[in-house]
Amino acid sequence: MATIRMISSVILTCRTIPTIICFFIFSLSNSFAQSLDNFFVIGQRYTINSKILNESRNYSVYLPASYKNNVDKKYIVAYVLDGDRSKFLEVSGIAQSMHSDANLKLQIPELIIVSIENTDRTKNFTPTNSLNYLDKEDITAFKSSGKADDFIRFMENELMVEIDKSFRTVPQSMIIGHSLGGLFALHCLLENPQLFSYYLLIDPSWFWDHNYIGKRSKEVLENRVDLKARIYIALANNMQEDKRHYQWGDQFYKLLKENKSPDLKVDFRYFEDEKHLTVTIPATYYGLRYLFEPYNIDINEVTKDPDILVNYSAKIKKELFFDTKPDQSFVNTIGYVALYDRELPDIAISIFELNTKNYPQSINVWDSLAEAYTVRGYIDKAKKCYEKILTLSPTNNTAKTKLEELNSKTKQRN
Repeated sequence: MATIRMISSVILTCRTIPTIICFFIFSLSNSFAQSLDNFFVIGQRYTINSKILNESRNYSVYLPASYKNNVDKKYIVAYVLDGDRSKFLEVSGIAQSMHSDANLKLQIPELIIVSIENTDRTKNFTPTNSLNYLDKEDITAFKSSGKADDFIRFMENELMVEIDKSFRTVPQSMIIGHSLGGLFALHCLLENPQLFSYYLLIDPSWFWDHNYIGKRSKEVLENRVDLKARIYIALANNMQEDKRHYQWGDQFYKLLKENKSPDLKVDFRYFEDEKHLTVTIPATYYGLRYLFEPYNIDINEVTKDPDILVNYSAKIKKELFFDTKPDQSFVNTIGYVALYDRELPDIAISIFELNTKNYPQSINVWDSLAEAYTVRGYIDKAKKCYEKILTLSPTNNTAKTKLEELNSKTKQRN
């Protein structure tokens, strides 16, 4: 963006300089413009002025691949704490890779990533004012601590409102927090559990204020039977520093497992080969995989039993709490795998037929079904598919041509 502003400024001054220099500047600007085609733009940076925090906060937004063209689709938002540029690229890259129909991967739904930059993370992420770290009681860097409730109010009443207003979102959101960010996410779960539906807790700071979260969780979780969330806890190997990190994390996990809320699901993983600062990448991958495990569509299972897709939406509603249909593009890809790679035309037809039921306004799925019918020799059924396309798009020349070809074949046979 800075390059574009610079080019515009230079071009505006061309009237006052010799023609040959002006030609050079225009050539240079054209070269810059062409080079922009080689850039991979994954997101945009924004600023919100917070009255609650009394400061401006920066955040970056990644929109999934389908967002621009699939104008009716709504998306889960993943709020990433400690969201500097590196973290934004890290989480966005993992999320994009885990939803890739071109590579036959559909492990998670497409996510909007909102990566929140820090100002004073100790103040924002800690639930109490404390100078304690394990057996030390005088950590001066913690003087500003204890304002997590303000940060919750900022997220709920300002940032999330802005995101929901600006983008197409579903009510279910996700929070990803590491270290003190994980502590903040735990605090949200205990004090404002309806705010997020999915929690990715990466080596949280259990030590805070003499294991405050452990004590508070015993008070809260003992009486709550209405928690509705999926939670993934990742712990790094911090044994050389202090074994209590693991012990406190394990205790919290057990409290969640004992909780009687029917819609609460939790998983726990200890990464023995990772330290506190290296655990984030594997934990993000495995965390996303667990949290959205019901969303996964297994190509081998579907090519054996397409009816798996019939019950898919009900399964997602029950286990992930939101409404969705099997991904149109991914299901179409599976249909072609069945049709050509595995030579299972009847299975392919079943898959494509299910896709037309879920997406009756899609020209692409009707065209795929027509192709499968043609391969199987069901010419009349294929013609009806092309006729359907022409009702949706009367000027569709491809459908017209294919319909004429099928009609010609029919006449030749008769």
